[in-house]
Amino acid sequence: MGSINRIHETYTLIKKLSHINGADVNETLLDRTMFAIEKLPPLGKEYWWFLFFGEDGERPVQITLLIFRKHGKKMLFNNKEMKFNELSEDEVLAVTSGWIYDGDELHKIADTNAIALLQKDKIISEISGSEMVFSGSYPNYLMTLGDLINLKMKNGNFIETKDAYGVFLPPLGMGWVDVFSEASGRVLGKKFKGTAHLQKVVGVAPFGPFHWARIVFKNHSVFSFFCLKMGKDSHTFLHKSIKFFDTKNQITIRLNNPKLDVSRIGDNWVIEGVEKNKHVKAVLEIYATNRYDMKGGGSQVYIQYAVIPKELTIKDDNNTFTLNDLGEGVGTIEDAYW
Repeated sequence: MGSINRIHETYTLIKKLSHINGADVNETLLDRTMFAIEKLPPLGKEYWWFLFFGEDGERPVQITLLIFRKHGKKMLFNNKEMKFNELSEDEVLAVTSGWIYDGDELHKIADTNAIALLQKDKIISEISGSEMVFSGSYPNYLMTLGDLINLKMKNGNFIETKDAYGVFLPPLGMGWVDVFSEASGRVLGKKFKGTAHLQKVVGVAPFGPFHWARIVFKNHSVFSFFCLKMGKDSHTFLHKSIKFFDTKNQITIRLNNPKLDVSRIGDNWVIEGVEKNKHVKAVLEIYATNRYDMKGGGSQVYIQYAVIPKELTIKDDNNTFTLNDLGEGVGTIEDAYW
C-alpha cells in the first residue's frame, strides 16, 4: 500500500474512533488499533501505554511500559537522541521506556531506541536489552519483559472494560482505545495481583498540556478525570470530564463539562469538580514520580505520579460516595506540558 493510501487509512481510523466516544467499540477494531503501526503524516504520533496497579501494601506496586514514535527522523528523549526510521509497514524504530515501583522504591528501565515489530496479535520490542512481548486478543493478553515482568491479563470486573475515543478536525485529529483488565503473574521475581490499563493512541496534532488520572479501588470502583489546559501552570481547562463507576452497585456518575480546579499542594494533587447537582473532590497523595522530557519537532514534559487517594467525595442527588464506601485505592495522575 502506498504512503498516501496509508495516511488516508490513519485518518480513517481516527475518524472511526471519534464516532464511538464510549465503551461500544467492537473487539476487531480494538485489536486492529492495538496491533498496528499507522503511517504518520507531519505532526503524527503513536503511543502504546501499558500501566499496571498492584492491590497490596501501603504503597502498591506500579508499572509503566511505553512505546512511542512520531513523524520525523529523530528527537531527544530524556536528552538521548532517538531515531524514528520506518523499516517496513510493520517494523519501525521507536522509543521504549518504563519503570517499576516495587513497593519501596522506583526502578527506571533505561530509555531505548528499539525496533518494534507488530504482527496480527503481537508486539515484539525490547527495553534496555530485555525482550518485551505483548500478545493476545481482547480480553486476554500477555506481557513479558525479560525475566522482570510476566503478567497475564483477563476480563476485568469493571463497569467498562474497554472504550474508544477520538477528536477529528481535519487535518488534525487524535484517537485512542483502552482496555481495563485484571492482571496477575510475577514482577521482579515476586507475585503480582492487580489491574491493568492498556492504551494505544494515534494522533496528528501538536504536543499539548493536559492532566489525566485513573484510580482503582479495592471493590473495583474507578475514578478518572481528564482535561486539556492552556499551559504548564494554567488553571484554564478545556475538554473537561470526570467519571466515577461504582462497580458494586453498578452506578455511573459523569461530569461532562464541570467547573474544574486542579492543583498540587505539597505532596498531594487536589481535584475538585462541580456540575449542576454533582460534586467531586479528590485528594491524591504522591508516593513515586517519573518524568519524560521530549524535545525536537515539538517539545513535551510528561510527568507520572503514582498516587493513593487520601480523600474522596462524590455526590449527586441520589448518592454520596467516600473512601469508607470504596476502600483503599491506587492509581496514577499525569501532568503534561510544553
